[in-house]
Amino acid sequence: MSGDGSSGPSVAGAIPAGWYPDPAGGTGKRWWDGNRWTDNIQQLEAPAPAPTFGNYVPAELRPVQPIAHAEEGLGYTRASWWLAGSPLWVVVPQAIVYEIFNALAPPPMLSLVIGFGLLNVLAWAILIRLAFADRAALFNGGNNLTASPWWSLLTPLAYLIARARCVQLYASGGWASVIWWILAAILAPGFAVLGVIAAAGIFVN
Repeated sequence: MSGDGSSGPSVAGAIPAGWYPDPAGGTGKRWWDGNRWTDNIQQLEAPAPAPTFGNYVPAELRPVQPIAHAEEGLGYTRASWWLAGSPLWVVVPQAIVYEIFNALAPPPMLSLVIGFGLLNVLAWAILIRLAFADRAALFNGGNNLTASPWWSLLTPLAYLIARARCVQLYASGGWASVIWWILAAILAPGFAVLGVIAAAGIFVN
């Protein structure tokens, strides 16, 4: 036992003088003078902060953003299913309207172009409105990230794909509406032909 009450090596002088881990259990280092432990304690220096460069923050210092978990939001809304079926309710009625006008009294080409142009503008306005309604419903249902409704300006399919990529962060599914849109696009020409035949049979006879 040393004079200051601390314990030292069993053989004095066997260990050269220097800073060593504190035998008393402290976090710093204590000075060994070659014969005994002294009262000189060297505290460990705090690690230097990670360097920053302007607004850049090292990855280890950035706040951790919680990752959204499935089953916390909505996967589908009523508006999303209307968007998924849009090839049917956009294409088929236009084909039937064209056949009706053509059967009754064929209008001038300019009138057809203007008329169907207005119908398409109306259809796009409805599609965009549905996309905004879908986005609002997703937010209300707990989805913190949704696709921009303006994707629907490309096609409803573009919006539904972008939507599904966001929805899958918050709910299981989200891709069924994409599949339904593709099926509707495949079926739309057949239904349009059936509608034209039915309109022709009614108005020609």
